[in-house]
Amino acid sequence: MGERRRIRLDRAAYRQGHAFSLTLCTADRAKHLERAELVDVFVPLLRRAADSLCAEVFAYCFMPDHLHLLLRCPAGGDVVEFVRMFKILTTHEGRKVGVPAPLWQRSFYDHALRLEESIEKVARYIWENPVRRGLVSDYRRFPHSGSFVWADWKTM
Repeated sequence: MGERRRIRLDRAAYRQGHAFSLTLCTADRAKHLERAELVDVFVPLLRRAADSLCAEVFAYCFMPDHLHLLLRCPAGGDVVEFVRMFKILTTHEGRKVGVPAPLWQRSFYDHALRLEESIEKVARYIWENPVRRGLVSDYRRFPHSGSFVWADWKTM
């Protein structure tokens, strides 16, 4: 077996205060996140991780086998540390309700937003995922999406 391909940017890039679009997939793409009661436990843990690292979570969307996030950590904050903390918190709580470990894939996908990319448009794209997947006809009806930044996110 060859060396594992490096997909992370240099660690310093995650500490520059840029907005990132992230996708965290469950291990083996298991559909654990279909369980509403589990997502209901995970949303406060997402807020806890955000509050702990002063991260702005512009958008989140828990799909059946992955989580989409749009967030920005302040300069000096660390997106990788945010993901690590969130995965630890949710894995611990997931085990309490019978979700086998590992809950998450080892890594995650990221995209640093470019200057010309609108945070609002990327957030809307994230919220529209359940519509594109055929889970709902209107993103505002999907119960596992939201924003910790915009109280009026359903009108965007």
